[in-house]
Amino acid sequence: MRKQASSWIIKVLLFAIVAVFIFWGVGSFNAGRDTKVADVNGEIVSYDAYREAYDRLREQYRSAYGGAINDEMLKSMQLEEQALNQIIHRILMLQEASRLDIQVADQSIDKAIQEIPAFQNNGVFDEARAEMLLSQNRLSVADFRNNFREDLIIDKLRALVVDGVVANEHEAKEWFEWYNAEIDLNYMLFQGDHYKDIDTTDEEIAAHFKTNETDYRTEPQVKVSYLFFDPMAYRSQVEVPQEKIAEYYYDNIDEFKSEKTVEARHILLKLDADADAQTVAAKEQEARKIYELAKSGKAFDALAKQYSEGPTREKGGYLGEFKKEAMVKPFADKAFGMTPGEISEPVRTNFGWHIIKVENVKEANIQTLEAAADGIREKLIDTGARTLALQKAEKVYDATLFEGADLADVAQQNQVPVRTTEFFTPQGLNTPEIGAPRLFAEKAFTLQKMGISDIQDFNDGYYLLQVIDRIEAAIPSLDKVKNDVRVDLIRKKQNERAKADAQACLDALKAGKSLDEIAAQFEPKPLQTGFFKRAGSIPEIGYEQGISEAAFALGSDKTLPDQIFEGAKGWYVIQLKERRPPSEEGFNKEKSAIVSRLTEQKKQTTLQQWLADLRAHGTVEVNYDLVR
Repeated sequence: MRKQASSWIIKVLLFAIVAVFIFWGVGSFNAGRDTKVADVNGEIVSYDAYREAYDRLREQYRSAYGGAINDEMLKSMQLEEQALNQIIHRILMLQEASRLDIQVADQSIDKAIQEIPAFQNNGVFDEARAEMLLSQNRLSVADFRNNFREDLIIDKLRALVVDGVVANEHEAKEWFEWYNAEIDLNYMLFQGDHYKDIDTTDEEIAAHFKTNETDYRTEPQVKVSYLFFDPMAYRSQVEVPQEKIAEYYYDNIDEFKSEKTVEARHILLKLDADADAQTVAAKEQEARKIYELAKSGKAFDALAKQYSEGPTREKGGYLGEFKKEAMVKPFADKAFGMTPGEISEPVRTNFGWHIIKVENVKEANIQTLEAAADGIREKLIDTGARTLALQKAEKVYDATLFEGADLADVAQQNQVPVRTTEFFTPQGLNTPEIGAPRLFAEKAFTLQKMGISDIQDFNDGYYLLQVIDRIEAAIPSLDKVKNDVRVDLIRKKQNERAKADAQACLDALKAGKSLDEIAAQFEPKPLQTGFFKRAGSIPEIGYEQGISEAAFALGSDKTLPDQIFEGAKGWYVIQLKERRPPSEEGFNKEKSAIVSRLTEQKKQTTLQQWLADLRAHGTVEVNYDLVR
């Protein structure tokens, strides 16, 4: 049984997504490789099952966000842990459903399957169409029914856990007032660099150096002789006959095919994949209102910046140019059926509701041999030139393999010029002569003095490196860094003075003095932020989370915080000037949406806590060495 097919797939199918079959049917949890990733109350999760769940999740994010997400962002999302937890939670829920004897009647399964739009023809269930789609995606009817049955069982179990969880109007108003409250601050900023009368003695400099000498440790440095085998120097030696161009063209014909692409913007209103029908309907209603605004002539990019909840919001919803397979199927099907300038009605995917505007369409095309010939010739010349450069590098490298070989001597014998760098640190070289200076430096620092590298490909060609001198890291004498130490010490003293004056200012305010009275004693003048909300940046100050949190904790009974705050610009003393609550009218306009959103959040929190308890009371063992 293919148990790791997750519930979001069923939800997606129910919204007429045919292509998600490619994500279904990767084998049972304990099928495939014998390596055990997890043991959930005796049920084994194999490495293959985990890996396919991970790959599926990764592609899900890539399809949803396209070029807006890169490998570094994916890594920060901890997809490995997400994928494994999805499998573990599914197993736990099925085990608990079995313990509670939760079942789904065959008639309910048949009815739900027959209502899947992908299996319908003109609105009527088509058994032959369903079997064809399942067969195309390597799923048997029995496997599909088993997966479907399990998802419906999980839905019933989830309903038992969360259906009674509802946010009320009081909670909605409390959240609205918390989120939308605005405050205005008086503040003074004490900046260290404003204290110009600070100096240091030699004794203080020596003491500071002694305490912090490791801060002045020099980085190791190396000096390198190297040979560069530049493919550009060999291009004139490469001949490309016409038959080779034709041979390359026909052997690589797919390279000259361009798929149809669409350039588009979208507005996304997010939904959890397992959101209930009420939440889905409420979001659809919001999406339709935005759709009507777009159809009425409102600028689509402005609407995206105002309403979209996706990562492209700040770019006006711009997705760029993409191929059909880059997007989830319902989104792609709609976008690739539209014409430039057309705006779609709301489209549902497992990420939420989308409104799409197509800006440009490029139809599929195949470049002719005649049109492709010049580009092929250049590519074959480049390939041939790199081959000749590599062959020359291999010949020279072979001559360096005997003990005590000197790169300069070998280079002279082979008529290759030797180049020598200045001393440089592991941070790399600042020279345009080397195609990848960071990689060059990394390799150099793996070599011993007089050691010669093997052949290195640094993008622009091939290299052989020899470290001819090395300076190890060391703590310098004070004489060599005295000026740096003095600058650091003055900066430290300036910061201490700024902090002390800020604290004295706060103490004076607590003693009953006004900011205007204090301003005569200190250099900075009292300033005012103007009103701002807790989720935004503080006017004139910037994004300072610590200051914002402390400021919103203040009230009419306590206008001063207990402490001063260090920010990016210096030390801050703040005082609440005014607090402005949001309007009742604003709450009434948003009440329904807030109640719906808080209800969904409470349900998610309840479900996650319930799953955590289920896991804590079971026996779940994970081999993290295989996951990370």
